[in-house]
Amino acid sequence: MKSIVAYRMVNFALTMCLLLVFNGKVLAHGAGDEQIVREKSGPYYVTVWSTSDAGSGDLHFTVAVGDLQENPVLDASVVIKVTPFGSEKAVITQEATTKESANKFRYETDFSSMQTGIYSITLVVSGAAGDGSISFDMEHSYEQYSSSWYMLALLSLIVLGLFGFLLRRKTILNVSTIVH
Repeated sequence: MKSIVAYRMVNFALTMCLLLVFNGKVLAHGAGDEQIVREKSGPYYVTVWSTSDAGSGDLHFTVAVGDLQENPVLDASVVIKVTPFGSEKAVITQEATTKESANKFRYETDFSSMQTGIYSITLVVSGAAGDGSISFDMEHSYEQYSSSWYMLALLSLIVLGLFGFLLRRKTILNVSTIVH
């Protein structure tokens, strides 16, 4: 009975460690920080996510476009204009497409080597149902993730896993000697 409780404690500790390690922001394409959630833009509903890449300064946008009946719109033209906050001069205007998207229901694009700061973002959606535009301000900054925290978490997982394995092995050996 004592070994089962210890095994469950180790299992719980490993699960909690995994949750702590993977509790960060989703950094893969198709996700990130929500900037706009299901806001109406003309005849469309728009959701926008952004992700900042610490290594290159890239700013990645993922855009979901739906019609007013909440069906995905896959044949629209989505153009994103990035302007430094308080300036009228656009830094970059770029089209987001489904071609490079991991999820073909979303439009994606990358803006390369962007400086950190606050930007005004204008998103223009054009399609068969009509045109719509929406604007928002966002901060482009990137966090430097400390690899030492990940290494510490990984080392903790290895130690706890080894402890659990040895404890379970000892329990199995004790049970087999009692049976014989």
